[in-house]
Amino acid sequence: MLWTTQQQVTLDRFIEEIKTVEWLKNVGAPSEKYWVVDTVWEACDTHGQQTMEVWGRNSAALEQKALKQMDEAHLDAVFEAVSLAIGNEVYEAVCDMEDRIGAETGEDQSGIEEEILDFIKRDTSWACVERLIGAPGFFTRVYDINRTGRWACSWVGKHPAGGFIIM
Repeated sequence: MLWTTQQQVTLDRFIEEIKTVEWLKNVGAPSEKYWVVDTVWEACDTHGQQTMEVWGRNSAALEQKALKQMDEAHLDAVFEAVSLAIGNEVYEAVCDMEDRIGAETGEDQSGIEEEILDFIKRDTSWACVERLIGAPGFFTRVYDINRTGRWACSWVGKHPAGGFIIM
């Protein structure tokens, strides 16, 4: 598996960029642009089914599009590179977020750290794929929210209408 020079440069730049994100730092802050939820449970339980449908449709469509420009091995390499680059930092940020929210709400937020970590790594990997194929879309929007220290955790409304729910 060989990357083109441009793909390698794009991947390397993206990996360096995501290493600078202050993951989940601003979770809980008000937003004039998005619906903000206060707890992990509200984000996942209340809107979970719709969220999985929206994310699923977008990832399936992107995978089909990406496989026209790269093979499965390249996709796997992107997911591995992103995971290695941010896994520890995001996991620590998730635990810190749960502690902050738990202290503020009095509700235990723990128990789904690995699931949140996987969501963020997956969404960031897909954003990298969009960048590699020159087709920014849904996951670039997710990443743009996440890199502000928020978490684009759910969706409200019928896609593509509607919008992100964030923490």
